[in-house]
Amino acid sequence: LGVYRDLVRGNLREALRLSIPRSMARLGGAFDDYFDRFLQERAPRTHYLRDVTPELLHFCAPLWASDARVPAYLHELALHESLHIEISALPSLPRGHVAAPLTLEQGVHFGAALRHVRYEHAVHELPEGEDDTSAPAERPVQLLVYRSPEHEVRYLELSRLASGIVERLLAGESLGGAVMAAAAAENTRLTEAVLEGAAKLLADLAERGVIWGPQPAPASRPAT
Repeated sequence: LGVYRDLVRGNLREALRLSIPRSMARLGGAFDDYFDRFLQERAPRTHYLRDVTPELLHFCAPLWASDARVPAYLHELALHESLHIEISALPSLPRGHVAAPLTLEQGVHFGAALRHVRYEHAVHELPEGEDDTSAPAERPVQLLVYRSPEHEVRYLELSRLASGIVERLLAGESLGGAVMAAAAAENTRLTEAVLEGAAKLLADLAERGVIWGPQPAPASRPAT
């Protein structure tokens, strides 16, 4: 039983090391404390090793917030690292895909291999080396994490306005409604420059393989 326990524990720890190596290195011995606590108090509920990391991070989030040993940015760095495996496992657009023209009345159909995230620290700018211990800049970050048709996980930092547009499109709003609502939220007038910027954003996302095309309007319910 002890050998089996060590094997299971080793497999789980290795899955975490592959997912969040820099976060584990920065935590040092504190990581083992939280790993032990996670196994004792909750343990993984998933059947898939790739899903162990999100479960651990969900468990640790409130605990890390009150632990002086854990830097304030550490949870965001771990989430950022774990996104790489999550996005890698999702289907992306085929190479050479050309998105159909978009319309203001319809929504936008995004590929599945995509996440829109917000951080309070620029953790995406930290060096890749596990030996690095530098702290990220403390500033709000809006980031699009996606998988390209070449099967590479990539990152695109968005402006507040662009982030607002993408967020609303992902929620199912029409293109025209998303642009107007995002501009209103930022107290920005719908000038020609703003509309041109939104068009360039969508063209860039289509070029990156993020957009499938227009989202069909929901079917109307039959009259009763």
